[in-house]
Amino acid sequence: MSGGAGRVARPGWVRDVQVPRDLDELQGALEGAVGLPARLFWSGPNPRAVRWDLSDPSRRRDLYEIVLVEGTLDDVRGLVNGPELVRLWDEMFLPPWVRAAWRALIDSARPAA
Repeated sequence: MSGGAGRVARPGWVRDVQVPRDLDELQGALEGAVGLPARLFWSGPNPRAVRWDLSDPSRRRDLYEIVLVEGTLDDVRGLVNGPELVRLWDEMFLPPWVRAAWRALIDSARPAA
């Protein structure tokens, strides 16, 4: 895990989870179409042609899932929107080590119950 406090147990074959120090660093757009480089998305017959419509919350969620698992810290900062990540968090399908790495930051952004 980079940027956060401590390391999270994860399988040895996955890369470190990139977590910023603050959600304010996440400046991703909420509209428009985004394509991902091959290092982040390589699935399907023509992955370079795939676009995520960020105005569609389900497509935005899909993009965030990919970026949180595969992305660099710069990818996360540029493609993910902090408040939207918090809003989508409970709907996202993420590996346990990714959830664990982000837990403190997400929990700190949520109102106290």
